[in-house]
Amino acid sequence: MKILIHTDEYYPTAQACSYRMRVMADALIDQGNEVVVICSSANQGNGRKEFRREKIIYSPAFRMKKKTTMARLMNNMSFGVSSIFSSLKAGKADIVITTSPPPLVSISGWIIAKLKRAKLVYDVRDIWPDVALEMGSFSEDCAFCKIFRWIALFMYKNADMITTVSPGKVAKIQEYVKNIKGRKCGSINVSKVRLVGNGFDESVENHRINFDLIRRYDLDHIFTCVYVGNIGLAQGLGTLLKLAAETKHKEVQFLLFGMGAEKEILEEKVREMGLDNVKFCGVLPHEDVYTLLSFAKLSFISLKNSHMKDSIPTKVYEALGIGCPVLLVAEGDSCKIVEEAKLGRCVSPDHVEHLAGVFDEMIDHYDQIIIHKEAAKRLMHDQYSRQQIAIKFEKQLRDFC
Repeated sequence: MKILIHTDEYYPTAQACSYRMRVMADALIDQGNEVVVICSSANQGNGRKEFRREKIIYSPAFRMKKKTTMARLMNNMSFGVSSIFSSLKAGKADIVITTSPPPLVSISGWIIAKLKRAKLVYDVRDIWPDVALEMGSFSEDCAFCKIFRWIALFMYKNADMITTVSPGKVAKIQEYVKNIKGRKCGSINVSKVRLVGNGFDESVENHRINFDLIRRYDLDHIFTCVYVGNIGLAQGLGTLLKLAAETKHKEVQFLLFGMGAEKEILEEKVREMGLDNVKFCGVLPHEDVYTLLSFAKLSFISLKNSHMKDSIPTKVYEALGIGCPVLLVAEGDSCKIVEEAKLGRCVSPDHVEHLAGVFDEMIDHYDQIIIHKEAAKRLMHDQYSRQQIAIKFEKQLRDFC
């Protein structure tokens, strides 16, 4: 098969979408398929280069100097339009996979599939506008919500297959598909909605231990709780500051690695609260995540509120796969994975008043938690391997064609 992947973010950008689609491309190629990727030219920004087997076409897009709403719109719309023309360089395709978010580029993926007379796979990582409503970013009656809702329903109707990353999202999209059928928009079979999870990326285990990182943060001597990822609205990291202030274990250091819209606000709060045990450490190179989670005692992961029940942060798979116990502030699908692995605890975002108590209990009984480390790692490899998930997906595509 010749497969065209249409994605805003790709190599060498270090983002969750990029890693997901790269693992997918590698698995498709390993199974004997030809893969072409069309992505935004913004991905060329950091100059990193390494050998890649797939053909990558960087399509022109407006570069965002600041991540404002208008800049995002310009970036998404410019890539959406230019990617249609860039697809002419890709030749024939049997399947087009277009991934969302950002939702504004989805229609371009549909147009490309039509031009190539290819099957269309709509890969949904976050359901828009639902995720924005869950975070309180905008209301149901605003213009953005109506536009994103129309795009989503259009894609659900016209995609030949819909893939998404969690059981909760599968159920939610199936409900939308049923409603489209009820509106007499054509007979739509809900079985076209498939679970293709994110899972644990086994390739992180190929990275070497960075002893300089261990020495810099004294990871082998100080009990360390880490957060790695975007410091943004959806993560609700104010709960981590609350935890650092209330825990009885003042010897613990809390290290936050990443950038995002909330970073400066949280740094100011740390200064106001006088939290000497909290440090913002900047962006961590992806190859150092393996070292950090191998030596940290706990990985802190949170979602903003309890409405985001169908969201599973990829950090959950990553921490459990490396064997780092998880303290998760969330409800729903992500909690089920932590509970299945038995390597961590969950606290509802609606009851963060219990967070410090749960954290202190985890430290007091740490030896009883860590005994599940090897079993959790096996679980991630056996049932949640991103590579194995991608191989199974390739088989579905082959049957589909």
